[in-house]
Amino acid sequence: MIAYKEIYQLKRVDNSDFPAIKELFWKVFKKKVSLKYLQNKYNTSYTGVNYICSIAYCDDIPVAFYGAVPQKFKTHTEEIYVAHACDSYTLPNHQRKGLHNALAKFAYEIMKAHDMKYVYAFHSANTYRSTKKLGWKEHEHLQRFHVKVNTLPIGKVLNKLRWTNLYDVFFKQNVSQEAIDKLTSEHTEKFRIKFNKDFIAYKNSFKSHYCVEIEGCVFWLKIQAIIHVGMFYAPSAEAFQKAIKKLKRKAFFLGITELLFQVDQHSVMATQLQTVTEPKESWLVGYLDFDPKIDLKEFIFTYSDLDTF
Repeated sequence: MIAYKEIYQLKRVDNSDFPAIKELFWKVFKKKVSLKYLQNKYNTSYTGVNYICSIAYCDDIPVAFYGAVPQKFKTHTEEIYVAHACDSYTLPNHQRKGLHNALAKFAYEIMKAHDMKYVYAFHSANTYRSTKKLGWKEHEHLQRFHVKVNTLPIGKVLNKLRWTNLYDVFFKQNVSQEAIDKLTSEHTEKFRIKFNKDFIAYKNSFKSHYCVEIEGCVFWLKIQAIIHVGMFYAPSAEAFQKAIKKLKRKAFFLGITELLFQVDQHSVMATQLQTVTEPKESWLVGYLDFDPKIDLKEFIFTYSDLDTF
């Protein structure tokens, strides 16, 4: 724990801080989030590193939080740690006091101590502005592809009612090793998220995800009003087109109005998606490197890398 401007205490988050983080989330956004969700999202012990976040207290009252999660990226020969910056919020009365930057720099020292090569984010307008002051760099934009399904929007109603567990009846959560092998078979010379049983179990601890296999293709997805595809594998563009038609048919009967893909513009996924629909510009990938040898052109990012996926 360190003092900041004499009235604040900055510390590395541990498990005892999550009730405070939950309270802070409510005060800033007026939205409820469960304690279990926060604890599971930030419990990254499966990577070998836990809690690279920082929190600020003022007289034992939580006033600001900087959230990030460690991730493992790998090629066929090498494995490294990176950090994914996600949540950041400060109580209105404590804004414009430099707390965000102080907490970020405090968290960066934790990341460096664990040999993380860089910290990155899929930028919103807010994170883009806030990271400029911290010396972040710009990589490239992801591409998003929208595949529309003309059906009654039952999925949106189920999402509002929080009845999304109904999809467990229609989709399987288990991802076979064969499916994992297919999903990780491309771009092995580049760094990609280490997608394995541990990563899947971690993601399923705070959101339900499904594995769909059609026409030799594999889709790893979540359903939140619409179908969000985290990553997919297709042996060919033709197989992909056939699989999309069948996935759209399933979505039609379930009242799901859209399939959304967010992919790296240099990926095989982007090339195959372009045979189905036109791409649109998505998030800008921003980063701050701790290792000058790191080149983000050697990385392939996917929608499933996102902290909330």
